[in-house]
Amino acid sequence: MIGRRILLTGGAAALAMPFGASPVRARDPRGLWFDPTQLPSYSGRLERWISNPAGEVDRGLFREGTQFVFPPSEAEALMGAIERGGSIAVWGIRARTAPVVTLLAWAKVDSDPASFVERPAWFASTATGTERITLSGRVQAPLLTPQGESMGVILAEGGSIRLGVEHHKALGDRLAVGGTVAAEGLGTRRGNLAAIDAQRLGKDQNSLEGLPELRR
Repeated sequence: MIGRRILLTGGAAALAMPFGASPVRARDPRGLWFDPTQLPSYSGRLERWISNPAGEVDRGLFREGTQFVFPPSEAEALMGAIERGGSIAVWGIRARTAPVVTLLAWAKVDSDPASFVERPAWFASTATGTERITLSGRVQAPLLTPQGESMGVILAEGGSIRLGVEHHKALGDRLAVGGTVAAEGLGTRRGNLAAIDAQRLGKDQNSLEGLPELRR
């Protein structure tokens, strides 16, 4: 399971720390006025990276199921340091109702110096792609906004299907974890990373239909 640790600071940390141990020190604070490593840490093994429809990698998925979101500008450093299956520790703000963390700092393990995120991804990206792509497979998990709302699905076979929050609500059980889904829309495919904004959706590629109209 993902480890969750509240790091102590100041005098309390000194009392809790074994004699001779060194405190965790963050590197490259880039002008932040607070220390993100005072927040809870979440650690585990990386299942995979996930891109948005514009082809930008902006989130990771722990094997245990928790997602962590970050700005695309952080992707190169993260992907260069953490391979699939590798350990990673993140510090950030967890949504109240769903397993998603807004990344504020990260390291390979929570005893390493942490790298700070200069501009955290407080809101879901709206960047779009231009390729017409069809994706299909088994729903591994809902795609979550930083606030914990479902806005599409992550497929077990790779790739993600993005929807608006209201469309996800309207589709309900059709997007249940473990079920199968197919969707067509505009997005980007780069190697084993693919993501689209769904325009048509169905149980499989032979049953695609337009998204339901939203009630006002």
